[in-house]
Amino acid sequence: MKLATIFLALFLLSGCGTEGVDMEISDVDDWFKVNETEITSIVELFKSDKCLRRVELGSMKYISQNCENSSSQETKIKEIQSKITSLGVVLAVAHTFDDGNFVASILINRRGIAVSGGGLEISYWEKFPVYLNDELECGAIEALYKEKWYAEILSSEDPCL
Repeated sequence: MKLATIFLALFLLSGCGTEGVDMEISDVDDWFKVNETEITSIVELFKSDKCLRRVELGSMKYISQNCENSSSQETKIKEIQSKITSLGVVLAVAHTFDDGNFVASILINRRGIAVSGGGLEISYWEKFPVYLNDELECGAIEALYKEKWYAEILSSEDPCL
């Protein structure tokens, strides 16, 4: 299963146009270095609360999390929203797989409409999955300077063709 499938939720509420920080995959490493503290703190908030699944700007009314809402969860959501605003990105998501592997992704930008659009994201992987090696080899995913961090071009088409 491809990362784009895992994070299909990234696109469910997207609209037309471009949102987020306008950059290409080649610019991500430099942007990451400048914003590393904010970015890694988002991941730490997700890691510390497995109930959190998705945080975006605006109303979170229809965004279900992994657990029932609590006041501490609301505080963490507001903190992540503040960091998303500060970074100028679209949203952040996290997932823990059945095997315990954890991934958190930050959607830097998105273009187009939900199903046929694209975008750019960075992801923190506890263990980078073997099934994504082809995308890494063709350049659709790039390893960042910091271990366990990757940038990925999101597309409704296979980016390696």
